[in-house]
Amino acid sequence: MKTKNAAALFASFKTSRAIPCARPLRRDFMIQSTFDAGVRAIEYHPMVVLDDHVIRTDAVLVDRDDGRYVVDFVDARPPGDPEAAGLLQLGFEQDSSGILSVTTADVGREPLLSAAREVWRHSTIAVSAGDRAQVLEALEQEGPIPLRAFAGLVATRRYPIEVVYALACEGSVGIDLTCGLDARAIVRCGDLGLSRRYGT
Repeated sequence: MKTKNAAALFASFKTSRAIPCARPLRRDFMIQSTFDAGVRAIEYHPMVVLDDHVIRTDAVLVDRDDGRYVVDFVDARPPGDPEAAGLLQLGFEQDSSGILSVTTADVGREPLLSAAREVWRHSTIAVSAGDRAQVLEALEQEGPIPLRAFAGLVATRRYPIEVVYALACEGSVGIDLTCGLDARAIVRCGDLGLSRRYGT
């Protein structure tokens, strides 16, 4: 059973440590970034020093194929940094490519929001070695395939779609969630996800 504190933290195969995420906006952004093939890592920077003052940034930084970006959750900035001055300073310190402005509307776009949440619900499922091997072998032999194909290709102990979702949460497979989550969603080996671009 998850504790209240555990529920307020986020960790995935792209984070080096658990990241505070009491706000749903931040949590959904990090879930979507976890499934985004263009995101290599998600970092957390709690504070920054600006003019000899410590400013709480509570900042998320994403390392993407096109650069490193400090994320500005425009609709949910920390109370102590309403103008995002701390984020700008953090950007300079981390030699980032810029500030990535993310709004509630950006993160809440459907069908991506619901699809990413549905897959992430399986992040705590333990996949048996046999089930894992069958799914990965099917992908190695067949190449990228739609979700619906797994029913005829594997004989897993757990429902095949659940196994695929759990493997996506750990980065062993990638699912293209850009058009939602249905039987036609394409699954590939490795970390290849939705390649979503915020702030563009």
